[in-house]
Amino acid sequence: MDKLSEVKKLNLGCGPVQPEDWTNVDGSNRAKLASKLPWLDSLLQKAGLIGETEFGPHIDILDLSKDLPYESNSIDAIYAGELWEHFEYEKAEHLTRECARVLKPGGVLRVCVPDCEEIWNTYLELVQQEKAKPAEQRSDEKIVAHVKMYFDDICTRRIWLGSMGHTHKWNYDEVQLISMFQRCGLNDVERGKFHQSRIEDVQKVERSDFLIVEGVAG
Repeated sequence: MDKLSEVKKLNLGCGPVQPEDWTNVDGSNRAKLASKLPWLDSLLQKAGLIGETEFGPHIDILDLSKDLPYESNSIDAIYAGELWEHFEYEKAEHLTRECARVLKPGGVLRVCVPDCEEIWNTYLELVQQEKAKPAEQRSDEKIVAHVKMYFDDICTRRIWLGSMGHTHKWNYDEVQLISMFQRCGLNDVERGKFHQSRIEDVQKVERSDFLIVEGVAG
């Protein structure tokens, strides 16, 4: 039986989360390096330039900006944790549409991304708290820390060997992500809760409780 015909559940952008009964897919530079050039990956680790990795030849390496190499109506479930924000908006919409295409009728797409509504609301609250104080009593300490978190952890722009060149290219909120799912043909689209899903074993792949949106293929 062809390997692609055996695929039932896709874990896109798997990172270190790699359950054996899912097809674990990644397209990051580190995954490519560890899978295609393991000797170089090992050499860079020994030189202290990069850390250890759980990537290797067991991971399916795909360019997720292109069409998915699966038959239409062939996949039961797709999960993607902290992946959509790594694509420009149009590329993320293309990937969403591809997921809708390959899912069987009733199949589920579930995506988790940083919730920028929450991040920016917190920023505005911190600013308003300080503005409500007399000028001589104000402090920017918490505001600076929050902005630093955003640029360090959310809007990432890091050196090649520090993150293998990965960056976040878009910010999502509930309105944007649900609209994208619906526009791409998914039904019953709604914001989800951590580990509560139409995907029975979602706990095997879901590690973050951020903005979660789930939809069903028609």
